[in-house]
Amino acid sequence: MKSAKHFKYFGLLSVLAILSLAGCISEYQQVGVSDTAGILVVDGLIVENGQTAIQLSRTIKVDDQFKTEAVYVQNAQIRLIDESNNTIAVAEPQIADGEPVPGMYVINDEISFNTGMKYALDIRIGNSHYQSDFVSPVHTPEIDEVTWSINDDNSMNIMVSTHDPSNRTKYFFWRFEEIWEYTAALSANVRYDPVTRTVIPQSLTGDNRYYCWHYDHSKSMLYSSSDRFSEAMVKDLKIHHIPANDPRFCYLYSILVKQYGIDKEAYDYFENLQRNVDKNGSLFAPQPAEKEGNIQCLSNPDEPVIGYIAIANEVTYRLFIDMEKLNLFRHENNCSTAPNAEGVEPGEIVPSREYFDMPAAHAAGLGIYQVLSPSRYRCFMIRCVDCTVSGGTKNKPDFWPNEHQ
Repeated sequence: MKSAKHFKYFGLLSVLAILSLAGCISEYQQVGVSDTAGILVVDGLIVENGQTAIQLSRTIKVDDQFKTEAVYVQNAQIRLIDESNNTIAVAEPQIADGEPVPGMYVINDEISFNTGMKYALDIRIGNSHYQSDFVSPVHTPEIDEVTWSINDDNSMNIMVSTHDPSNRTKYFFWRFEEIWEYTAALSANVRYDPVTRTVIPQSLTGDNRYYCWHYDHSKSMLYSSSDRFSEAMVKDLKIHHIPANDPRFCYLYSILVKQYGIDKEAYDYFENLQRNVDKNGSLFAPQPAEKEGNIQCLSNPDEPVIGYIAIANEVTYRLFIDMEKLNLFRHENNCSTAPNAEGVEPGEIVPSREYFDMPAAHAAGLGIYQVLSPSRYRCFMIRCVDCTVSGGTKNKPDFWPNEHQ
């Protein structure tokens, strides 16, 4: 089975990659570079009919071993311009929960491009002026299908297929968003609220803690070409792997695959970067001049900049998988054997709801599972009866196909 190239930078946010609230940053060991502090990293894709987001960061030296990490750039001025220097759109700081997302800028205006026109990203940070090359939008064909298969170890691969009937686009990259509905191991009919010290009945409404939804997104850049085929197509390319017994297998799963066409220059740039990381363990190993990024510092031509800006339209494909029917997920089997508190085993009956205010009960993570009578309560580990404990949310997507709450 063919696999998309999963490119994750070590030490820097993936260029032209996730463009989401949570980037993927990890340290890497620098090779043969005396000083990489302060290098601007520009992550961005200009999207005609989707979300356009730009993330700015700089590298910093954090110890004597030349390890680096990213620090986000605030207060930048970012414009999308045409060849006549007309402003097409302005990027504003992205706001989440009333606060700016560090280093993230979004273009909220709907962008449309003129045939034959080229565009560039113009960035000003204080007195420094940066600009990408002027590039033409790349056509993105439709996604033919997104499919899945189960491996011998009960893990899952998710694949994408596409082709361009016009034979114009031969280089692609993808990102995805995934949502999965899952359940707690046990369906409690009540829960104890330690703030009000009351027992709250739970029905199968938004008050229950049995059904939850978890959201995630691609953590690496996925790109490929159709060079192996005689026509512009990609067939059954693996873009995601779900390990065996992952919570995604619990109930209902959905993945939204986003596809973008890129030109050969962008593809070659990412290929070169990946070769450097694979061979040298360093993003800053010597690179052929023709494979450099397409962003320059106009105010100081000697200043290096990392990044490649491309322009494309976005096409999407949403797939639902009824994971419950696959029967590949098992909840933790220790819900009835977990550590106890004050001598009370999970599953046993306690005589007073005030028991759940006791420090030992909190320490053991015990909660009410059933009310048997006004003075008899059956307890279980909270994580066994409350799906939110494992990071999920009660915020059900508007498009979700069932009526669970």
